[in-house]
Amino acid sequence: MLSNRFLYGFMAGAAVTASGYYVYNRNKDKIDALLRSQGINVPASSPKDFTSMKLEELIATKERIEDLIAEVEFARKQTESGI
Repeated sequence: MLSNRFLYGFMAGAAVTASGYYVYNRNKDKIDALLRSQGINVPASSPKDFTSMKLEELIATKERIEDLIAEVEFARKQTESGI
């Protein structure tokens, strides 16, 4: 059986995690700039500009999107059929 100490610790950890996530999202640009200045590679959070991508990158992106669509459709069919 779970002890009260464990449950209190779990709830406190979840609260701290949620708070940290909220603070990070509110200050995302500042935190990302700080991490980049320290030499940590942080991917850009803005969507890619497709007009500046090379043909190979566009094709790879298109294939990835098609794969994701196929996975979602497969999952939906599995859910609808009850499997």
